[in-house]
Amino acid sequence: MINKTDWNGKRVAIVPCAALGDVTIYSRLAWLFHRAGARVRFISSTLYSARDYFPWLQVEPSQAVDLQLLAAENDLVVSYINWLTREHERIEQVLQAPNIAFVTAKKLPRQLALDGRAVRVAGAELPSASRPLCLRSRDGLSMVQWVDEYAASVYGLASDEPVAVALPPKTGEARRRVAIFPTTPHEKKNYSPAGFRWLARRLRAQGWNVEFVGMPAEREQLAALYPDFPLHAFPDIRALMDFLAGCSAVISNDSGGGHLGSLMGLRSFTITRKHAEFVWRPGFNGHNRVLAPWASFKLLGRYIWRPFIPVWRIAAELGRAG
Repeated sequence: MINKTDWNGKRVAIVPCAALGDVTIYSRLAWLFHRAGARVRFISSTLYSARDYFPWLQVEPSQAVDLQLLAAENDLVVSYINWLTREHERIEQVLQAPNIAFVTAKKLPRQLALDGRAVRVAGAELPSASRPLCLRSRDGLSMVQWVDEYAASVYGLASDEPVAVALPPKTGEARRRVAIFPTTPHEKKNYSPAGFRWLARRLRAQGWNVEFVGMPAEREQLAALYPDFPLHAFPDIRALMDFLAGCSAVISNDSGGGHLGSLMGLRSFTITRKHAEFVWRPGFNGHNRVLAPWASFKLLGRYIWRPFIPVWRIAAELGRAG
């Protein structure tokens, strides 16, 4: 197996999923290769606007991903599986490249028979490079920890250092600012607007500056739901990171905003309908708290869980931190 020192000077391309949360997870893999001395390209339009905040990483747009070309230009390519499956007519040609590892969160398409596929890098074969990042959801590890496990077991990589993000120093105002992300693309994952309003008012009474963040298309809806609080909708990730750099904590549903805040070193509070150790919880620092329901039940085909989220714990913890 290639060990850590063998990656020095190797060219590695990483092609993540476009979703913000996934991009942060794959950035951890990029960081591990970088710390081992590799020259890393990160093919992500999502992160491209914020490329200056990752000076150790060569970030490139992903409008047109050519896996065959990347395989020819690099010693290793680690690609999210959907970049392969979207090229229906070229799958067989792409699979002829021996240095592409295909990964996903939990399950590779069975029909492609890729699970356990090895890659060859500089004449060395690395077994099981193509696989789900998470092998066992019930182990209690976060996805960041599963990336560390994947990097260690397949490529011999390890680092205790957090992913470096080159942001300006925080101002004094950041110590009392909280960002709330109240929505996700999946409504069934969203905590109730009434619950978020209660929490925001409670935090404001404790002296916190509470501000809401949504997508541009959600601005009108969110303004109606949270009329008493500042609302932001940013055009790209750089603008969002600029805003979060002036915050102390992030409160969100299971969404990319929580992962990004965690990556940037902020305290994160994640509300989920799952259990407290679900795999996709933020995991980039030691100040990540998950709020799971004390109970849930099914009524008329729908799960009832929102009334059982102990959001008062967020106010209690931030109150103590104030």
